Amino acid sequence: MIHFVLLSKQNPKHYTQPMYQTIGEDISIIGIYDHAHFKPKKMQWHQQVFPVDQICSTHDFKDGAGKKRRFSIMSGKTLYLIEFNRDRETWTLQQVWVE
Repeated sequence: MIHFVLLSKQNPKHYTQPMYQTIGEDISIIGIYDHAHFKPKKMQWHQQVFPVDQICSTHDFKDGAGKKRRFSIMSGKTLYLIEFNRDRETWTLQQVWVE
């Protein structure tokens, strides 16, 4: 977890600032299709399995000629930005947001 410490004479407390880190690593995803829409349920990264507690957003876009789909997912208090390359059928962990 990444923290900033902000101290002042009036309020000498520690404040946590959400931060993100760019990852760009291959991952594995387990999911289901619900009414023709894919829903990630678990993510495996570095031999650890993270349950998907919430899907925050989904959007499709083109990267040159390639088609991709991005999901923002929550596991615990951490937000992950994952990307599915629809042409190569591979998953990539793009970013991790920590609180």
